[in-house]
Amino acid sequence: MSLSINVKNSLLLISEKVIVLGMAFLTSVLLARIAGPEIFGQFSYITSFVALFIPLCVMGLNNIATKYFVKYPKHSHHYFLTALTIRGIGALSCLIIGSLSAYLIGVTQAQFTYITILLFLQSFTLFYLVEFYFLAKKQVLYTLRIRLTIILFFSILKIMIILKGANLLYLIIAHGLEVSFIGISYLLLYFKHKNQLDNQINKNISKTNMLGLFSKGKWLLFSGISAVIYLKIDQVMLEYFHGAKEVAYYAAAAKLSEFWYVFPVLIANAYNPKLIELKHKSAEYYKNFLLRMLSFMVVASFIISIVTFSFSPNIINIIYGGDYQSSSSILNIHIFASLFIFQRAILSKWLIIEKHYHFSLLSTGIGATVNVALNILLIPLFGGIGAAWATLLSYMVASFLSLALTKQTRVFMKLMLEATLRWPKYIKG
Repeated sequence: MSLSINVKNSLLLISEKVIVLGMAFLTSVLLARIAGPEIFGQFSYITSFVALFIPLCVMGLNNIATKYFVKYPKHSHHYFLTALTIRGIGALSCLIIGSLSAYLIGVTQAQFTYITILLFLQSFTLFYLVEFYFLAKKQVLYTLRIRLTIILFFSILKIMIILKGANLLYLIIAHGLEVSFIGISYLLLYFKHKNQLDNQINKNISKTNMLGLFSKGKWLLFSGISAVIYLKIDQVMLEYFHGAKEVAYYAAAAKLSEFWYVFPVLIANAYNPKLIELKHKSAEYYKNFLLRMLSFMVVASFIISIVTFSFSPNIINIIYGGDYQSSSSILNIHIFASLFIFQRAILSKWLIIEKHYHFSLLSTGIGATVNVALNILLIPLFGGIGAAWATLLSYMVASFLSLALTKQTRVFMKLMLEATLRWPKYIKG
């Protein structure tokens, strides 16, 4: 019975992810085509800048809190309130630090207004903790219905705003309200159902418990910050050095490339139970299954990269229009990052199974540092093409070369090399 619930919940979450991904992609394409590079670039820059600070609203507590909800069901409400308090402090920090950073780097008055509005509205991400409470209780349908309904509503609203002239302020407000509506709805949902799911024991929040929970989440917080730097810092730096249009050309290419990133994660999640089972069953079967999965990722990413590289001008023209032809050169480079990202999805699961938790932060931190350094070096000289090279090289460092740093992770590095060089053997097997 438990397995069927897990499978059902996984299928529901995957289906929702595909729908949401499709709506987000459609909205961005319409904005790029109808509003033009200037507005599309401004929107991409503002949302990327705000995204750099959103991990502070999470504080690395999603998976930590889920663990406590499962392990101590009668104390779930206590851990929920404790984690929520920590995230509330983080959300306030997000608003203050984000606004101050925008002021210090000298954004325009209009940009500062947009950034502060979006920081405030997206700080309601702190209430997304509710999602992980219901996930722990295997009741994902509660939050999925709310999330999907609100996202679809605001996607339609954003499309209407775009079709009526793409007013940037209205788009920013709609984008932020989507997050705040989900957060507030989640909170109402939690207090409506918490007593139905658990026979709760009341327990006061203490400073000691807050510090203990924060300590457990701090490394995941740093990892989350590193991950978002990976994805968003390039667009922030492009605007600073080259302006909104260059951000638009880069964002158009990046969205096409990043569109594929969700699928290896979903595949890795689906086969993770099998990996865990084989780990405790047979070392040989475990290794062979890893090689088969890595080989599949190599082949899939290589096919996507080659096809995209071969037809990038046509792809850009069909999807974004003639104004974005500069994006094809950026896409030709950026798409090859998928060779490392697809295999990284398997590496992430392997690190958890093998209990190499610290290496996830180490590799992500190294990659983020390399990414920032290369962006500083390459963006002023080459614009979006430089940012694409920075992305490709930093992913190679984080997801492959960094594995050479420790004896334990060199094992997986060898598996990646073997899968890349001998994939036909393992695909057939």
